[in-house]
Amino acid sequence: MAMITRSINGIELVLSHQRIGSDLLVAIYGGDEHHIGGVALAYPTKSHYRDATTVSVNTITAPGHKDYLVANSSAESICQVLQIPVLVSVGIHVNAATREQIDAIVQAVASMTDELIEFYQKSE
Repeated sequence: MAMITRSINGIELVLSHQRIGSDLLVAIYGGDEHHIGGVALAYPTKSHYRDATTVSVNTITAPGHKDYLVANSSAESICQVLQIPVLVSVGIHVNAATREQIDAIVQAVASMTDELIEFYQKSE
C-alpha cells in the first residue's frame, strides 16, 4: 500500500491506498486513536434518464461516529474524477477536538484526497 501523510498541529493523518484490480481501496486514519468509524463505497452509475454517468455512494457508519461524512466526500470525489469504484474507510479521533482542529483535519483530508487523485491521473 502506498501512503500520503500530513501533520496538522501535531495531529498525524495517514491516507493509504491500493489498487484492487481496477478498483481502489483507501484507508484514512489518524489522531489519538485509529479506528474504522465510517466506510463509503462510491461507484460510477449510468443514468437512466440521460446520456451521463453519475456517482452513487453507499455508506456504513459505526454508532456515534461522524467519520462517514469524510468517507463520503472523499469517495465521491475520487470516483467522480477517476470513474472507478472506490471504497474509503475513515477513522480519525482526536481527544477533546476543537472546531478549529476538526476543520483543519477535514481540509487536510480533502488535500490528501486531491493528491491521491493526481497520483492516479498521472499513472494512467
